[in-house]
Amino acid sequence: MSLRRFLIFLVIFASVFIMADSIFLNFYFGPPYPKIIPEYGLWIETGVPNANVYVDGYFVGQTDIFGILIIQFKEEGYHTIKIDADNFMPFTKTLYIEKDGVRIYVNLEKAGKIMVFSNVYPVNVYVNGNYYGTINNETEAMKIPAGSNQIIFSSPGYEYISKKLFLDFKEVKIFELNFIPKKLEMNIETNYTEFSPNNDWFRDTWDLRIYLSTFANVKIEIYNKETGELVLERTFQGKPNYNYFTWKGENAGDGDYLVKIIAENGKEKVERKITVTVDRKKYVYIKQIFLASMLAILLFVILGL
Repeated sequence: MSLRRFLIFLVIFASVFIMADSIFLNFYFGPPYPKIIPEYGLWIETGVPNANVYVDGYFVGQTDIFGILIIQFKEEGYHTIKIDADNFMPFTKTLYIEKDGVRIYVNLEKAGKIMVFSNVYPVNVYVNGNYYGTINNETEAMKIPAGSNQIIFSSPGYEYISKKLFLDFKEVKIFELNFIPKKLEMNIETNYTEFSPNNDWFRDTWDLRIYLSTFANVKIEIYNKETGELVLERTFQGKPNYNYFTWKGENAGDGDYLVKIIAENGKEKVERKITVTVDRKKYVYIKQIFLASMLAILLFVILGL
């Protein structure tokens, strides 16, 4: 194609008006673009060609070679606009579209990419104190702003890793990370230490929250305090943050029970103890009150009272 033909092609390149919620398209040959914004229109100008534009989560088109896209809506209202282009950071903004139209100029921030080769996944990424997302494997790349950045990598149950990085525009930087497990710590929490597994709909079970700082094997042993008999044993693979255990009172009569919680990871071991009381004689009539209320409401509906 000759230079002249190419220039002619540029001159006649169309800016597209997209009618939201409609398949109708208007082509305005130009530039020049229309002198005024159409009714309920949104004029987006980025200076970046082929940038993807989304409205309320739906893809509506790309900017032209001049970085411009004009979208026309049917009525006034709020809309969330997202602009995403290769080698630039995504831009998101909520706008109110008026009848006279809105025009915005968006200076997209230049970006590069990072990749992570790690001994564990997922890896959470924080850039200059802000969460940017999660990398789940070595093939994923994440866009971050070009320039000087302080990056923190974290993974549940492991010490975080901090890196300083100067990233050039369009540069891809690969990090090799070796996360070190956190020291094993465990805390236990419960809302009550006495329950009555008698099906009265009030404290029929005993619930325990087990907080772990890192991954560990957890064993729960429940002993009758009077006889020393082991009435229940449970083991599971604990994960960082909260783990949950529920005891329904099985294999246990009324009385006091010693609950041992043991966490170990091959190098460290932590143990906690708590006493729990089972008392089925304590009965609350919540179930009966609820069922009677529902029956009364049903009778009112049937009888039309």
